[in-house]
Amino acid sequence: MLNEILFKYNNLIHMLYVQCQEIEKCFAEHILCKPGCHQCCLVEKSVLPIEAFIIEQQLQSFSKERIKKLLANHRADDSICPMLWKNRCAVYPARPISCRIIGLPILYCEAEISFVDYCHLNFTRLPANHRFKKNLILDLRQINSELARLDLEFNDNILQKKWRPNQRILLKDILNKQKPDRRSKGNRNKDSRNLSQL
Repeated sequence: MLNEILFKYNNLIHMLYVQCQEIEKCFAEHILCKPGCHQCCLVEKSVLPIEAFIIEQQLQSFSKERIKKLLANHRADDSICPMLWKNRCAVYPARPISCRIIGLPILYCEAEISFVDYCHLNFTRLPANHRFKKNLILDLRQINSELARLDLEFNDNILQKKWRPNQRILLKDILNKQKPDRRSKGNRNKDSRNLSQL
């Protein structure tokens, strides 16, 4: 069952990857997002349980020394994402969906208001009244709906806990679980091989 859920999650990741690639190709000269830019990492992020599990599997593949460095780095500056290391994501292959789409044109729907937003560093040379084509906009409501459905399935079948839509886990708590004195010896879950490498 776990492999099936992870397979579905990876399908969602792949679908988003293809769409993001199309957007980045069309607006290559307008998008400044690149390795080393960490403007969107200067926050404390939280994730759904299914994403917390995937990130935890990635962290469990790290050496104790690498975990210690991440923990020390976060203690030195807790204003940034605890997974940030030398301006790059330490868990990049397992990063949550929110980090995969940030910066690109995203359709937000709040109450009865809909609007498109993106990183203020991108698209600065487009006209103020520019309208993005529908196929070049990421629909956040649709993405969140599919992610929530998978998280519900993960909670019901794997965690066997009652699902709550607002149940989120801080990334710093995921990292703290990996402290050398808290890591169970020899318990390296092999399901990490199912993680998307996109």
